[in-house]
Amino acid sequence: MKKNIFIVFLCLLLCVAVGCGAYFVYSGAVPVARLYATEEAHSLNVYPGNINGSVSFDRVEAGYETTTASENTHAGKHNVNITSTKPYVININRKQNVVIIYKNDGCGRFTEPVKAMVCSVGACGETPTGTFKTSDKYKWRFLFGDVYGQYATRITGHILFHSVPYFEKSKDTLEYEEYNKLGTAASAGCIRLSVADAKWIYDNCPGGTTVVIYDCDEPEPLEKPVPVKIDISDSRRGWDPTDPDPNNPWK
Repeated sequence: MKKNIFIVFLCLLLCVAVGCGAYFVYSGAVPVARLYATEEAHSLNVYPGNINGSVSFDRVEAGYETTTASENTHAGKHNVNITSTKPYVININRKQNVVIIYKNDGCGRFTEPVKAMVCSVGACGETPTGTFKTSDKYKWRFLFGDVYGQYATRITGHILFHSVPYFEKSKDTLEYEEYNKLGTAASAGCIRLSVADAKWIYDNCPGGTTVVIYDCDEPEPLEKPVPVKIDISDSRRGWDPTDPDPNNPWK
């Protein structure tokens, strides 16, 4: 312990001499330490594992971080072990039927939420939990039940992101009663989305994008959007109101 503090002390002297912050890496029992020289600091705090100590030292403040430090318990807590070169990581909370999109926070972590989507997961637990990577994409995809989905992106096996199903491969044949179930567990295992949201993933999340599926009761960092409801007596009911197609009668 004394040897560790002595090494840190020498580094701090150098840090103060040059008037800047420094990173200090020690390969012993404490794997990582970050040292900062600041205007207001008046103490040196050492945290080797679960032992805390304090040594008085003018105008210097330092803190140890061990590899067992607790992770962020808020935004992106399901992404702490993910490394990816893709621009986004997708989280799916099965319990809340919500999708949260995270982007790289600039430090190699995916803790910055940028978009929330209301969804429908498997009605009876068919949607698997775990970490997956997307692969194939389809503008139209034939689905279980002899129906079709727009802007499908494969998550794993037969589990895909896609729009709410259509009776036919035609944008005016939406299963509008199923559309009104968005926000509840209603699919055969795939992740149902509005056309706008399915298209966003299709356009912005390349193959190999990490998808994390989990169950969690805690509030997500972004609010779950309120899904659009279709009046089943409306003549436009066969169209998804969010479909960007210029022929969409809801536009």
